[in-house]
Amino acid sequence: MTTRMIFFGLAVLIAFVAFSTPAAASDMTDTTDMAQAAALEQDKAAAAALLEKGDATQAYELYINLLRADPDDDIVVLGVARAAARARRWNQAVMAYETLLEKYPRDAGLYSELANVYMLLDDREAAERSMAMVRSLDGKSTRTDTDRILDILERRYGNFQFYGRIRTGIQYDSNANLGPASDDLDLGDWQVTVRDAGAKGSFGMNLSADMYLGKRFSRASPWWLVGDANVFWRGHANPDLYNTRSREAKWLRGSAGLRRSGTSTMAEIRMKAEIFDFHFYQNVSSYGPEGAFLWAVTPDRHLIVRGNLEKRSYSRDTPRNGLAGSAGLYGRFFFGAGRNELHLGGRYTAVGAEKRDYGHNGGELTARLQFKLPRGFELAPSLSYTRLSYNGPATVLETEIRRDNRWRTGVGLTRRINTSWYMGVGYQYTNNRSTSSLYIYEQHLINTEIVWSF
Repeated sequence: MTTRMIFFGLAVLIAFVAFSTPAAASDMTDTTDMAQAAALEQDKAAAAALLEKGDATQAYELYINLLRADPDDDIVVLGVARAAARARRWNQAVMAYETLLEKYPRDAGLYSELANVYMLLDDREAAERSMAMVRSLDGKSTRTDTDRILDILERRYGNFQFYGRIRTGIQYDSNANLGPASDDLDLGDWQVTVRDAGAKGSFGMNLSADMYLGKRFSRASPWWLVGDANVFWRGHANPDLYNTRSREAKWLRGSAGLRRSGTSTMAEIRMKAEIFDFHFYQNVSSYGPEGAFLWAVTPDRHLIVRGNLEKRSYSRDTPRNGLAGSAGLYGRFFFGAGRNELHLGGRYTAVGAEKRDYGHNGGELTARLQFKLPRGFELAPSLSYTRLSYNGPATVLETEIRRDNRWRTGVGLTRRINTSWYMGVGYQYTNNRSTSSLYIYEQHLINTEIVWSF
């Protein structure tokens, strides 16, 4: 091998290394950039999923990390704004929205969301300025429209909340006393006539008022003092119902307790007292604790747990006095563009009594749909099944232990007139089957109502 050939081989090798190394380095850099971009997209998807599930705190932390990596990514900045608002970091939310509005000063939606955050900060003046921009940009909203929105938000976000509704209506009840088809009954081996036991239909009317209040400990606190007061009156026109003390009835309730509201959960416990009275002649009173827990698994899927324990007292039937309790599990699902609702669930109930035969336990399954229709209409069909097992026979003439199976179905149609008034009509059918003929009955109930909410 000559010296000239050796030098030629070295030159070729040097040239190959010189020209191939930058290309290889470039390929490695491109691969790294692609991996980093893919990782950022995965983190953005994860943050959006956390926010959708209601975990605003975790979403906010992830969005902040993404913002450090790419402060010019508008999707990330919007995620920071929305997550901060839900995680009670309202000042950070304002800064994020203002950053976006510097780039997009004609986005009415951003101004609307910023107004919502200002209301959370209890700064209505700033919220009004944002809403003025909304009016100037969308060309549709009026001052009255935006002021009404801010009024609603002020009530929703205020440290003190008070709201309620008053309703009245007329109804026809085919079986106002929940009696069997006839006064002539087969009770065990006996055929007897029970005076005024048979079903009695009647027209009637009702009136009710429901009031709810809450006082938050501070603007940023998740803790509330809560309470409610409810009163209901129902009267029937049929004078025959007076003999069974079922022509007129009243129900009163009051409660007070604590509530803790988080970004995706709500828990509360109350002490409540109730009384149900017939003709100021006989009544049933109860008191005790009740609780509820709601978890928004996602904004469209909610899990609800309810329970209560109460002491019951009967003014003229003291053998029925005792403890009662229930525990229920329910799901609430939203679907469709109109935010239609589906409620599904069930509960278990146990009732004790001084006279053992009156004690019972059982379960209830319920399903209810609520469809949002055009022109302010809502349609709400429902179905429930209840099974109760008693500890003894229904009467002294019977030997078979009482068992009841009750089906109830109904449908309601309401129409909202404006933000404060709506009216409705409804129908409900109940079919109760029992081992005791005294408690076998059917009921058709038709009602109309008009409601004022405040």
